Amino acid sequence: MRQPDALAPRHAAAELASALREAGIRVPIQRGEPEPGPGVVGLRPLSPAEARRLARLVRTGTKRTLKAARTLRDVLDAHRLDLSGIQVRGGRIALGTTSPATAERLARLLDAVPPVPAVPIDADRTAERLRNAFAATTGGDALDVHVRETAYGETVLALGSIDATAARRLVAALRS
Repeated sequence: MRQPDALAPRHAAAELASALREAGIRVPIQRGEPEPGPGVVGLRPLSPAEARRLARLVRTGTKRTLKAARTLRDVLDAHRLDLSGIQVRGGRIALGTTSPATAERLARLLDAVPPVPAVPIDADRTAERLRNAFAATTGGDALDVHVRETAYGETVLALGSIDATAARRLVAALRS
C-alpha cells in the first residue's frame, strides 16, 4: 500500500497554492522554478508532507476569515440570495457578482427604504442603495459595488470584498 504523501505531489502543491492564495500570498508553485532574483525569497522544493503541513498552517491562520465566509454563505442561502461567487482571496471575503434583483433584496434586508413600486429596478440606484445600507448596517464599513455587463449582455452588480469583521456584522444584521 502506498502512503498518501507519496501518491500525489501535484495535489499537495495545489493544496499549498490554494491555501497561500486564500491567505493573500502569491507564490508560484511550479516544478523546475529557476533561482529567484534579487529581492525574491525562493522556496526550496517541499515534500508532499511538508506542503500539506504548510497548507494546514496557512489555513489555521485564515480560519477566522474562512469561517466568516462559510457563515455568510449559509445566511445568504437561508434568505435565498444568490451570491454563489463568495470566496476567500487575499485574506478577505470576495462577494462576487449578483443580479440587480438579488442586490435589491439584500439592500431591503439591510433596512434600505424600498424604491417606488411602479419604477423598475435600476442597477445604478440599486448599487447605491446597497452601498448605503451596507455601511449603515455594518457600522460604516464600505462595500464596493459596480454595475457591469456580462459578455451575454446581462447586467450584474460586481460586489467587492470585505474583511471577516464586516462579514460577521453583515451576518448579524441578516439574522436579526
